[in-house]
Amino acid sequence: MPSDNTLNHALVALFEHIASSSKPIIIDYETAHQWQSGALESFLRLGLISAASAAQSIECKGCENHCFMDVITRKYDSITRAFVVCEDSEMQSQIGRLEVPIEHLKQWQSSTKHLAKVVSHLLGFDDSHQKTIKDKIQLGMMKSTKGRRWVSLQFEPLSLETNQYLIPINELLYFEGEQLLIDRLRVDELLERTPQTNNKGYTPSTDKQEARKLNTKAMYQDWNDEYLKLKKNKPNMSDVWYSKQIAKMDISQDKSAGTIVKNMKN
Repeated sequence: MPSDNTLNHALVALFEHIASSSKPIIIDYETAHQWQSGALESFLRLGLISAASAAQSIECKGCENHCFMDVITRKYDSITRAFVVCEDSEMQSQIGRLEVPIEHLKQWQSSTKHLAKVVSHLLGFDDSHQKTIKDKIQLGMMKSTKGRRWVSLQFEPLSLETNQYLIPINELLYFEGEQLLIDRLRVDELLERTPQTNNKGYTPSTDKQEARKLNTKAMYQDWNDEYLKLKKNKPNMSDVWYSKQIAKMDISQDKSAGTIVKNMKN
């Protein structure tokens, strides 16, 4: 069984690899087997990586040049064999063709989407509702004493974003034994903070519109939660009565009972 430390070292290496590209990354056999023992199997089990198609080219170790060569595959008596042939005629005559173990052609892939799905599960979200918005993947909403807050996976830097705060993902996810965990205490602490003031200067109007839409959706969800709670405790009251109770609370955000009654069932 791999130790916490070996898995956590490999986890940090994987995060660095994911953060290095805006596109899905390919992990070749050599890279995967530089990870500590058991890491590859654990990452596959958790969905942090998935199988990809076999490599079509590979680094040749026939001489000190270490050229990347196309892989040639042939079947012999139902057994598939792979090899490379040097393009340099002089070297080719010296070393001939070099056989490549089929196992060494295996590849895996990962991406921010792989990571977002894993983080969603750890936070208890339904990943089928994830939405990519520019530089982040919106994971879902979490409750705080001040209302609901959106939680997203931000790409640059690779971080969890909530309440206008960022936590590097490599500071949140960690292994205990073979179990992958997330530091919920740290996430909950950020949910309760006062949102930071955005002092970054001009924000495009489209970004402001998107932010307003997300905040409105979170506000309506807070109203809906409270409406269901009130209705359970006092089932025979009118919708107007429920909306007036919500209007007295902080989650009303100073909206009138008339506005609340039209949106609290959404």
